[in-house]
Amino acid sequence: MEKMPLKVKLYTFSVIIIGIITLFAGITHISVDMVPRIIFFSLLGIVAESLIIKISGNIYISMNFAIGLAAMLIFQSPVVSIVAFLSALLWVVKEDGKWVHLLNSSIYKRIFSGSAYALSLTCATIVYHRVGTVYGITESIKFNIIGLLLAISIYTLLDIIIFSMLSAVLENKYFWMFVKENLWLALNVFGLSPLGIIIATAYMNYGWFAVLLFFGPLLIARYSFKLYMDMRHVYFETIKALSSAMEAKDKYTNGHSYRVADYAVGIAEQMGYTHDALDRIKTAAVLHDIGKIGISDSILNKPGHLEDNEYVVIQKHPEIGAKILSEVEFLGDVSKIIKYHHERFDGKGYPEGLKDAEIPMEASILAVADAYDAMTSDRPYRKAMDSHTAMNILVKESGIQFNPIVVKAFRDYLRKHGGEMAHVG
Repeated sequence: MEKMPLKVKLYTFSVIIIGIITLFAGITHISVDMVPRIIFFSLLGIVAESLIIKISGNIYISMNFAIGLAAMLIFQSPVVSIVAFLSALLWVVKEDGKWVHLLNSSIYKRIFSGSAYALSLTCATIVYHRVGTVYGITESIKFNIIGLLLAISIYTLLDIIIFSMLSAVLENKYFWMFVKENLWLALNVFGLSPLGIIIATAYMNYGWFAVLLFFGPLLIARYSFKLYMDMRHVYFETIKALSSAMEAKDKYTNGHSYRVADYAVGIAEQMGYTHDALDRIKTAAVLHDIGKIGISDSILNKPGHLEDNEYVVIQKHPEIGAKILSEVEFLGDVSKIIKYHHERFDGKGYPEGLKDAEIPMEASILAVADAYDAMTSDRPYRKAMDSHTAMNILVKESGIQFNPIVVKAFRDYLRKHGGEMAHVG
């Protein structure tokens, strides 16, 4: 077992024990005629789990729940735990040119994932098997619609709880914060549910060959989506490289964008933003100064204060940045945040002189994070301020330059995070 804190060991070991008990319960329900079906759906599950697609950070999606749901409808027995456990244990994926499999990755993590999946899917199966009236879908197969909805809900709830609790004990943060972050899993599960029903229907009516015929187009669709995500990743990495190139022009702003991203995400978390919004704000923060790539070095690196005509030029960088990013479809929302991050709450900002609620809240968050890091970093014309002084300026400008809601959230965030930040305001 990898070295980990005691509470993490206790939690993961508890889930594994319950999962293994569930697995043995499934094994006791096996009959000889089930074996070919168990092997078939386990192989499908392994393939589905091996075809994961990375969305961002540690977020991945796969088609595996569709296979699990189909198994639930076909077996209506705890044997689904075997399908779930094997698919989460034996997946194979290629990462950075290297094949990752059971023998060269963390077996403990795989057993934990398999146990969690087996537990959630088995509980869902029990709920489905025990609930209510059966409604006909076709002449040869009937599904319990009420039980199906409840089973999917139970599976989703358990999945979110298990992995939110894992994140909470790993990072020593509030459980409910991770529950909100993981709510997107519900969309993935409910989105795959019709596919699971179709696979079960195809198998019960036409056998395993029909499932394979149906599985082929799904693999093609998955491949197309992966190509899109890969292209999206390449676009984003290219733009980040441009941003880094821009920062390389000015030694005083080196690392600025990533510090601003940390502050902006902290503010947004304090304000209760969901995972998608946090990801959008982080992206905007990393890229917020990309427009400066179109500004002359002599202006960017001027040691003294700017002349009026030079200040007019530097004010163009939010629009330049927004224009660059607007050319990339999936960064459209990000470009709007960047365009307005120099607007002021009193309407005296640029480029459009927006005020109060006219300014997107994400842009107001970025404005506060950007200003704080600028004040606490060395500049050609002054030394860095201490955090206490910078925070006091933000508070003084609350309701004038900055959105008061955002300033309060930032103040609360900094107070929570110890170190030299603990004494601010």
